[in-house]
Amino acid sequence: MKWDRMKAYEETDTSEPGMTPDSSCGRRRFLLAAGAAGLGLSQLSKRDAHAAHSATNFELLTESTRIRLEEDGATLIQKAYDLGYEYHRTHGGCCRCTVAALQEALDMVPDDPGMFRAATCLDAGAAPGTMLSCGCFTGAGIVIGYLCGGEDFACRDLAHSLIQRIARKYQDEFGSVLCEDAIKCGDCSDLVGRTSQWTAEILLEQFTDYMAEA
Repeated sequence: MKWDRMKAYEETDTSEPGMTPDSSCGRRRFLLAAGAAGLGLSQLSKRDAHAAHSATNFELLTESTRIRLEEDGATLIQKAYDLGYEYHRTHGGCCRCTVAALQEALDMVPDDPGMFRAATCLDAGAAPGTMLSCGCFTGAGIVIGYLCGGEDFACRDLAHSLIQRIARKYQDEFGSVLCEDAIKCGDCSDLVGRTSQWTAEILLEQFTDYMAEA
């Protein structure tokens, strides 16, 4: 069972000085050091062991991949929305909150802390102004690329196909994937939730037997 992400993100978000080795950031640094030193999972905390196991044993998903759902697909999609909305309302950061919601809602998305970390600076277009891609859209791309992108310069068709499906959702709803257009919905927490929901639905349709109702 995935660990309590809300509590962990509250720890990670702290800007107070003097974070201890027991903090979330400290545990993540320890995990990296332990991996380099070749320590066994039994020497790591239960939470870090799960993250290491999830990332280490992950195999890239392909067009032929089929994953058996343990929960109702519609429930998982709603869970992705709810988590995205709540994470952003509580912590902010549209890109990382989209990643976090998908990691928590879908078992197919590993608990690799590096995926969340990579999304840290990519919210709100990642630059001054709003003329760049919405951070939620970028977060969806991070997850999709992690799941089915290439580890070399080989074929990338599947990842491109899936992110284009997200792009079409944006174009239909907001006219483009630009931050300035997406935020016209008026509620960035809702936007995180909706992007997490769309991405979860598309991933389930691609890699499981889930079929959305017509």
